[in-house]
Order: sequence, then structure tokens, then C-alpha cells
Amino acid sequence: MVLHHMKILFNSLLIVMAAGIGLAVGFALRGKSGNVSATAESSTVALASPAVSQAKPVRVFNQPISNRRNDDSPLATKLERDLSMSSGVTRWLYWLEALEKAAPADFPRLARLAKGNSTAMRFVAARWVELDPRHLFDTLIAASKSGGGFPSDELAAVLFEEWPKRDPEAVIAAFNGLDASESLGRRNWRMLAAGIVFEKDVERGLRLMSEWRIENFGPGMTAVAKWAAADPRHAAEFTLENPAGYASRSTMETIGKAWAMTDPGGALGFAATKPEELGSVLATAVLKEWAGQNLNEAAAWLAGTDVRTRNRLSPTFVEAWAKEDAASALSWCESNLAGSSLAQAVGGVLKGAAERDVAGAARLVAEMNPSAARAEAASAVAQKWFPESYSGKTVPPEAISWLASLDAESMKRALERVQWEWRNSDPKSMAAFLASPAGEQVPAQVYSILAQSMALKNPAEALEWASRLPENLGLQAGSDAFYEWRRSQPETAMQWLRELPSTDARRLPFFEGAIRSLAYDPQAAEQLAAMTAADRAAARSVIETMSLPEDRRARLLDVIRQR
Repeated sequence: MVLHHMKILFNSLLIVMAAGIGLAVGFALRGKSGNVSATAESSTVALASPAVSQAKPVRVFNQPISNRRNDDSPLATKLERDLSMSSGVTRWLYWLEALEKAAPADFPRLARLAKGNSTAMRFVAARWVELDPRHLFDTLIAASKSGGGFPSDELAAVLFEEWPKRDPEAVIAAFNGLDASESLGRRNWRMLAAGIVFEKDVERGLRLMSEWRIENFGPGMTAVAKWAAADPRHAAEFTLENPAGYASRSTMETIGKAWAMTDPGGALGFAATKPEELGSVLATAVLKEWAGQNLNEAAAWLAGTDVRTRNRLSPTFVEAWAKEDAASALSWCESNLAGSSLAQAVGGVLKGAAERDVAGAARLVAEMNPSAARAEAASAVAQKWFPESYSGKTVPPEAISWLASLDAESMKRALERVQWEWRNSDPKSMAAFLASPAGEQVPAQVYSILAQSMALKNPAEALEWASRLPENLGLQAGSDAFYEWRRSQPETAMQWLRELPSTDARRLPFFEGAIRSLAYDPQAAEQLAAMTAADRAAARSVIETMSLPEDRRARLLDVIRQR
């Protein structure tokens, strides 16, 4: 495609070039002085080109043209001189004339000369690929080893888009001839080349990515759909035999969709015999597609299969079903599944239901009896209902009321899923929830997570909130908030602690918690040395009782003694 467009533009500019030459000849015949530059500059045709001073010739390799020795490309040297004395359309005429005459050995210099001019660089790359793509490949490999500012990325983008289309085997042979160690750039070139081969020949491209161990690359799937439709079983078997990470998973998903159109039962039977990851990907894709086409047939097939297969595929199936009829999907789970498989499938049901109607899904959870299945369902609904981190959105009040109504295990699972997002998106409502009676069912670590987060923004607010919690929770949450404050503002935090009344229950646990955390800090020695004598004495009694490596304990105690 690039070469095709380049040829069109190349031919168009040749017409302009011919016109320019004609004008120049006309001026010469009329006996007027001038040059090609002046003639072309008078033309109404304007092409984008970098401005070049006519006072100073352009230099390459930090040498003046006149002093260049052992010129490795007289053609490039002449072009450099011509460009330095021209502008406008004339510059492009010189470029095209040079590219038409250039041999492979001229192109490294031409590429450096084109650096910074994207249009000229594309012309250079396209012409180089047309003349000798292997020479360009070898030049890129040499440049990747030596560096030197060679414009490799621009040239490689054209080479590995065009060369694999024209001669894929030559590209493969070139890469296979390299040593094992590769830079990131060369690794990316392999991916570009393999992706083009894959789009032209799925099997060759997939085998290539497997052989080259390309794991994190997603090629286009357009060719896969046609390949899979022709013989989906063969396509699935070939993909299993040539694992290539993300590309194989995407390919298997496409195969599953194609196979489900003709023989979903056969596809699932095949997938059931392949317990590895790609087998699961195939089964999931087939079942989703089949459920969308004929839900009853898919449900009947799944209910009649063996227990292991049914347990493995049910969550995916009922998630798709629940988007249409969550109550029926839930009833099917209760009739066909048990134990952990039931819990996972119910979670899938509520995930699908929440995609369509999160409030309705929440009501379904509220109607369930406390169980592992209800806990999974609550987790799925909470994930959909609570805002994402840093979204700036507040949690809907009805979501908080729903959460407060759950049993302890369901609340715990829901909070495990959303506590980080809630803390970052709407910490005030989370703080109010934890301080309410419903918060008494929440694990203590959730309080600590919120206290530390609040302390990063407003230590005083975090400590005040912790002080209003029940004592068994408030002391730990407050200690965690104080730890964060002391870490960022040690002098201010310690001064606040010293000013607390002697009867304040927070003094000792806050101080001990801070010292226990400080003992592992790389800056512990400096911070201990900066403490008051009374604080160092108290810190010594804490450090002496801690389980620390002996050499670290000794260093910290030495700091305290020396002050």
C-alpha cells in the first residue's frame, strides 16, 4: 500500500519535474540568465519542504562538503549541495532525480539527509524497499548495533509493511539468521513482520509467532474469520499446536464464533477434551455465541454434559443468559450446580444482570439467603455499582444502603472488590459508612486502608475521624493515619503527639506504631537522631523488644546512644 501510494506521488512529481525542466530550457533559449531553482520557484505549484539557508551549505557527518574525503556516495553529496542552493519545488525535483539514479549503497546517506523531513523519508524508504529490501534490512540491523542516530524506526515502518507482502520467506529467513540476543527495537520489527504475514497467511503467521515466541502481540483478525469458517476444527487444532500468547487467544475466540455458527455442540465437545487455556477460550467463545443464537439449545446441551465440563463453562453461559433473563438463569444454576461451582455461576448471573439493570440485580441479591453464592453475587453487583477509582463520582446512596443490608460475609466480599475504588473516588461516604453501625461488620483492615489514604490528604481530618470510631477500631486506624503523617511530616506529626494530654489513650500506641514502622525505614537513623532525648529514650524501649536482624537493631541503638 505504501509503495503504491509512493509510486503515484512519484509519477506525479515527475510530471512537475518535466514541467520545471521545460521552463528552464525556455529561459535558456531566450538568453536570460537564471537557473532551475529560479524557474521552479516562480511556479504556482507549492510543496511542503524545510527551509534551507542559501548562505550555508548543509553539512553531513560534521564535515564541509568541500573537505569530504573518500566520498561513499557522490550522488548524496551532489544532492546535499543542490538542496543547499534551492528551495520550493526545485528541492523535490532534485530529490526525485537522485532517488531515480540511486543504487543501494547510496541510501544510508540519503536517509540521513532526509532525517527530519517525513515526506522525503517516505520516498527514500519506499524506493529503497523497491530496489533492495534485504540491503535495507541489513543496514537497519547494523544501525541497531552501533547506534549513531540513524532513522531506523521510520525506515523499518515501511520495510516491514511492504517486504513481508512481497516476499515473506525472504523476511523470515533474514530474521532467522540473526543471533539470539535482540534489542527491543528489533523485537518490535519481528512483530510487525509477523503481523503482516499473519494477515496474508494465518497459518504461516501463527506458526511464525509461535516459533519466534511472540507472546504479547495482537494482529488483525480479518483473515482468521474466513480461514476458520472454511474448516473450524482444523483451525482450532492448528492454533492449539502453535501457541503464541495473545495472538492465539484472539484467534481461538474468532474460531469459536465461526464454529458456533455451524456446529456449536461439536465445537463444545471438542473444547471439552482440551483442558488447557486455549480450550477454555474456545469453549467460552462458542457458548457465548450459541447462547445468543438459541439460549434453550445451549442450556440443554450444558445441562446434559458431564459435571466437570458443566462446572467449568456455567459461569460464562449464565452471565450471557442473565442479560436477558436473570431470574431464569439463577434458577438454572440452583437446579444444575452445587458448591463452589454454584457460587461462581451465581456471580456470573449477577454480573450479567448488573450490566443491564444494576438496581434490579441488587434486589436479586437482597432476596437471596446468606451463602457463598450470595457473597459472590454481591461482589459482582458492587463492582458494577460503585464508581471507578479517581472517577470523581460519588457512590449512589442506594448502593450504600444496599451494602449495609447484607450479611457479614457478603458485605466483606463486596468490599474486597470495591474498597480501593471507593476509597479513591468517594472517601467521605466510605468514612461515614464505616463509622455507622453497619461498619462494625467490616474487617479492621478496611479501616486502616481508608485512614492511611485520608492522612495523605488531610492528617487532622483522618485522626479526627478515627477518634470517633469504637476504641478497638479507632486506635488501630488512628495509628495507621499517624504513621502516614509522620512519614511525610515527621517533625509536625511528632510535635502533635507530644502535645496530646498525658491521659490521652492514643499517645503510647501511636508512638510505638510509628517507631515499629520507622525501624524498617531507610532513613530511620537520621530520623531517630533528630528526635528529642525523651522520644529517643522511649524509642529505645520499643526497638529493644522488636524482632529485628541483630545488625540493624545494633545500628539503631547506637544512633540513640550517641545522641
